[in-house]
Amino acid sequence: MEILLFDSNQTIAVAYLARGADKDWFLSCERFLDSYRRNASGVTHSLYVIFKGFADNADLEKAKALFNYVPYKPVFLGDDSLDIGAYIEWANMIEEELICVFNTASEILAPDWLAKLAINLALPGVGLVGASASYESLSGLNSAFPVFPNIHMRSTAFMIDRSFFCRITEGLKIARKIDAFHFESGPNSLTQQVLDTGKEILLVGRNGRGYSPKFWPMSDTFRQGAQKNLLVADNQTRSFLAFPWTEKREFVIRTWGKYIGNKAVL
Repeated sequence: MEILLFDSNQTIAVAYLARGADKDWFLSCERFLDSYRRNASGVTHSLYVIFKGFADNADLEKAKALFNYVPYKPVFLGDDSLDIGAYIEWANMIEEELICVFNTASEILAPDWLAKLAINLALPGVGLVGASASYESLSGLNSAFPVFPNIHMRSTAFMIDRSFFCRITEGLKIARKIDAFHFESGPNSLTQQVLDTGKEILLVGRNGRGYSPKFWPMSDTFRQGAQKNLLVADNQTRSFLAFPWTEKREFVIRTWGKYIGNKAVL
């Protein structure tokens, strides 16, 4: 039985992207579903499952059956856009006021996860919250990207006002991976557009605390130590834990640079 820890006056929609074209999609869906059932959200919401990329109808039926264990609303989309494209299309189809999205590889790591995100989003002046964030820059890949430290919320497990999200993504096409990279950490990223409105962005830890960007390297979340304060895991966070130390160190430097573990202010 769900315990309401956060009484929101706004309706909340949670989307999980079940992409059949992903390798091991069934195991990914099982992992997310198990974590969703095991960890009470802490706040009333509607769960949507976005089914896309299923070339085989039998696989689609298998995926739909998985989610029969929880109340959910199915959405069926084509596979002509990436994760962000699916979120945009879905957000324009629904009526809830706040949205929280998870990609196929997501795994919820702690109870009251949605309440923790919603409470921080409801703080005065906050426009975006998420479960992981980074300073990493892709300027080496493309000079159009901001140089390090490039503050951005990762596009896995973020929560935002739906109307604002729909407004800033109107007409946006996510046809290639580079388009998704630009949306996440480019010069006109989701993070930057929120900041341009004068609002704050907060990284939310498993402990429920919201961290402003200058405290991200000390949050014990994405690519930091054992990531013990991480609220939602994904492929990148799981890979990081499995890396040997030398490779792990490279990713820490790439993500946080000289700011890791100290109190340097950006």
